[in-house]
Amino acid sequence: MKTFMNKKLLVAVSALATVFSAQAQYLRTSYFMEGASTRVQMNPGLQPTRGYLNLPLIGSFNVTANTNSLGINDFMEITKDGNDFLNNNKLYNSLQQDNRLNMNLNTNILSFGWIKGKNFWSVNAGLRMDIGAQINKDMFTMMRNMNGFDIESVAGSKQSYKMGNQSINLNAYAEVGLGLSRRITEKLTVGARAKMLLGLARTEVNIEQFDLDLDIPEVPNVEGMTQEELMNYEFSESDWYGKGYSYNAKANVVTTLKGGGMTFDNNNMINGFDLDASSFGIAGTGFGIDLGASYSILKNLTVSAAVLDLGVMKWNKNNTTMATAKANDNVEINADNYEQYIGGDLLSLDRFAFEKDENADYKTSTKLSTTVLLAAEYGLLNNKLSVGAVYSSRFVQPKTQTELTFLATLRPSNAFNAAISYSPILSGGKSFGLALKLGPIFAGTDYMYFGGNSKTINGFIGLSLPLGGKRKPFSEL
Repeated sequence: MKTFMNKKLLVAVSALATVFSAQAQYLRTSYFMEGASTRVQMNPGLQPTRGYLNLPLIGSFNVTANTNSLGINDFMEITKDGNDFLNNNKLYNSLQQDNRLNMNLNTNILSFGWIKGKNFWSVNAGLRMDIGAQINKDMFTMMRNMNGFDIESVAGSKQSYKMGNQSINLNAYAEVGLGLSRRITEKLTVGARAKMLLGLARTEVNIEQFDLDLDIPEVPNVEGMTQEELMNYEFSESDWYGKGYSYNAKANVVTTLKGGGMTFDNNNMINGFDLDASSFGIAGTGFGIDLGASYSILKNLTVSAAVLDLGVMKWNKNNTTMATAKANDNVEINADNYEQYIGGDLLSLDRFAFEKDENADYKTSTKLSTTVLLAAEYGLLNNKLSVGAVYSSRFVQPKTQTELTFLATLRPSNAFNAAISYSPILSGGKSFGLALKLGPIFAGTDYMYFGGNSKTINGFIGLSLPLGGKRKPFSEL
């Protein structure tokens, strides 16, 4: 039954369920690298050793992804095998009942910072995208059954699937921020960053309920078939005629996009998605704030804390399209409805019969994905070397993600900083982090891929130039 789901959609869904996600939008491995500008983004209460100018567009780019089920090697297998993913027991058995995933993209179009006495000022303008999703394992179980996997045990039987509690959330926005860090005493530094947010796009898909009872076709002459024939058997369209298909579904979709969104037919049913690039623009506005502080308890022992992305985005309802589906049906598969229920794409909007709902009580405001950071550092060799740890917790959908990072940082000069880290929670203890600042070039990752099946990957690359003089000792200010 090759028409059940096209290969591109299958690979996309499989990739989504294996790779997408984000723990924190910045590089934790660089937290104690005093020569790197990235530490200001993680804690506005920290100060680099001198000012910086990140070059436009190529100044910094960061991407992070994580899931609670499959890992990097699994994803590589999926892209290699294509439709054979459904027949891979190893991958299927690695799935959780609820496969949670997130992804974050963050780039600065322009950012710079400079020292002025006890103060460090910073300005940034950039783009961000947050994606979160939750995919139910029963969806893959149904895909396997409908494609004839394990055909001996399911052929001729009625199968039930519970595919509710699934969601996809996407927020994309521009950010313009102004930060100030001030050294209050020789031991205490505090800082804050205010950010104006310009919403570009939002999508929410929530499948609250999708219960399905399905009659699986019988296979003629099963006993006379070889094992290879059974493994390669595919149901034909006519095999499904006369089979029962009953379901209960409750779901909703929300899109906010200036110059586009869902489109509806004359019966107010979804019939597609439209985007007018010439009308694309701001679809919402918001405000956020970052707070941070650093305090030296002892001569070589420093603790710090930060709360990032406290704020809210308010989306324009005039640019919002909404649809709901609340239906149940008990049908018999035939030539007229085969494409809708069996042969079409599994995630087709037609399958759920989404209807335009202008009066739905959807929230027009969404909270930012707040991050909490706690850190402690001990300096060695006249503070040229340090060891420390960073705890981070990011409140994302569908579930908060927490990480603990252990670091060793070498910082002999502003031009050369290097760090190595170990973050065991999200990667399952299967990767290390590395970061290097060499002159204007900065690159790093919290999860270096060493061939292990890590469930998290990220990378950061940037190019910046020094700006202004070096930071002076507090006693000279």
